[in-house]
Order: sequence, then C-alpha cells, then structure tokens
Amino acid sequence: MSSDSGHSPKNSNTLSHRSLSSWSIRRPLSTLAITSVVIVLGVLFAGRLPVDLLPNVDYPHIRVVVNYPGVTPEIIEEQVTRPLERNLSATENLNEIHGRASEGRSYIEMYFDLDADIDQALQDASRQLDRARTELPDGIDPPRLMKMDPALDPIFELAITSDVRDEIELYEWVDQQLMPQLLSISGVGAIDFAGGKERE
Repeated sequence: MSSDSGHSPKNSNTLSHRSLSSWSIRRPLSTLAITSVVIVLGVLFAGRLPVDLLPNVDYPHIRVVVNYPGVTPEIIEEQVTRPLERNLSATENLNEIHGRASEGRSYIEMYFDLDADIDQALQDASRQLDRARTELPDGIDPPRLMKMDPALDPIFELAITSDVRDEIELYEWVDQQLMPQLLSISGVGAIDFAGGKERE
C-alpha cells in the first residue's frame, strides 16, 4: 500500500487560513493596527475618487435641430424633416436615423457604430446637411448640428399657453420678458424655446 506524503491543495489552504488566524490571535495589537491603517486609507482615498453621474464620454449620437417658427408639425414634417432624413442618411457609419416634427421645430436623431469616430461623423453629417439646405424652405432658422451628451439634456420643460394673449403677443412675452428672468436665476446655463408665432 502506498501513501502520499505531500499536502493536497485543500489541506494547504486550510493550513494557510489557520496560520493567518493563529497569527492574528497571537498578535492582537498588530492585527488592530493593520486593520486601522486599512480603514483610514480606505476612507481617505474614497473621498478623493472622482464621481460623475454622467461621465465625459463620446456618445455615438448626433442631433440636428431646425427651427421653423409658427409652422405646424405637418408642414415641417413634409418640408424639413423628410428632406433632412433623405440627405443625412448618406452619412458614413450611420446605423439609424429618426426624424420627428413638432410645432415650429424639426429634430433628426442620428445613431452610429460604437467604434465610429464621432468627430469624423460630425464633419460628414455637416457636409450632408449643407447639401440638404437647397431643399429646405427659406423661412427656417440656420440648422444646428451637435454631438449629443446626456449631461446637456434639459432638466425642466415647460409648455405655455394664454387666454388673454394671441400667438404673436405670447411669443414676444416669452422671448422678451420670461426668458431674461429665467436666465438670471443662479445655475441656469441656457434656455431654448420653440413654437408660437413670431411677428413678421
């Protein structure tokens, strides 16, 4: 009958655990000191770790926004959104494109491959947008093309109506009175509004 004089991995682990436990029991002051140092260092460095709810990364998402004041969503869909979708769909590395129209505004959302160079995609989309401008109506505001970042999304949206002002008066009141007051509030970075009817 043969016997194995070596230690199995299980026995080795058991011995290691026992040795550590025995050392800790025999040297309580050393164990307490080491534990205290680890806790203090953990608390010290944990407070220095940068924390960002929305980290600074490049998202593969580009948005085009076109304002067309005083125009209904149906007209904007036909005259602005569809021509933009048709032209911007030729952008390289584009995965998806979605357009939507609202009162006085058109949005185009462009989504790219995760490994795409978003700066290069932005330049290519800008070239496609320049080609599309010949198909857009004269009354639109200059299209805005931007890389999307969730940190830039609005945190508060407000719809304003009035029973005493018509569309033109309400537009001027928001533009000339309400917006300056809101911009004066501490912490407000920017305000944008769409809809209404601008005086010609």
